[in-house]
Amino acid sequence: MTTIIVIENITPQVAVELSQDQGPQGGQGVTGPTGLTGATGATGATGATGATGATGATGATGMTGAGNTGATGSTGLTGATGSTGLTGLTGNTGATGATGSTGSTGVTGPTGAGNTGATGNTGLTGATGATGNTGAAGAQGNTGIQGAAGNTGLTGNTGATGMTGAVGAIGNTGATGATGMTGAASTVPGPTGPAGADGATGTAGTNGTNGATGATGTNGTNGATGATGADGSNGVTQIIAGTNITISPTGGTGAVTINSSGGGSAGDSDQTILPTQIYG
Repeated sequence: MTTIIVIENITPQVAVELSQDQGPQGGQGVTGPTGLTGATGATGATGATGATGATGATGATGMTGAGNTGATGSTGLTGATGSTGLTGLTGNTGATGATGSTGSTGVTGPTGAGNTGATGNTGLTGATGATGNTGAAGAQGNTGIQGAAGNTGLTGNTGATGMTGAVGAIGNTGATGATGMTGAASTVPGPTGPAGADGATGTAGTNGTNGATGATGTNGTNGATGATGADGSNGVTQIIAGTNITISPTGGTGAVTINSSGGGSAGDSDQTILPTQIYG
């Protein structure tokens, strides 16, 4: 005779095959070793990094160095004087201007100191004639036209340039002139000042969304079934797993745990069947 029992609080129902006569319950078999733990699922992707904080303010520009001005270099030697250029051609003589009126006779200059010529032989003295009357002075004749000016003589060759005199000693440095106007701003940037202190670290960005949970590792191999307890003369001999049901141990004997993998809301999904919960 086969008896069907129903395990309460389990969905779906599980069929259990019983012996014809229910004797005392056999002793509980030894629990087999726990199966290996399944591999850990892959870690989800890391969330996006938060935005970088604002850059700190630039530090003030450093002071310009106050180094002394270098000494003025010595004055270079004066270059040799270049040779004199050729004299240009003499221009044509201009036309002679009209003769001005004769000026008054100047004072007679002193007698020149030329050599007196040899005195000629004295002629015979003639008889002295009677002194005649002095005639009236004749009118002064007109001044003759001035003769044309003669051609200007050729310009003589320019004499050789004399040797350049020694350069005189350098004079004392003159007083420093007034400071000139400040020049236009230089296009060359000055030295960079020390770097400003780093700005405060920006607020950490919000954590990125957690990555998807990795796939569940495969179940480890079931441990070996413990030794079967002694059969009772009329006890339950075996539990058979139905649809969407798993049992442990798979042999269905001893203390059996029944797990439901299907839908349903009644009761707990994990149940351990005790002899007091089985009826026929």
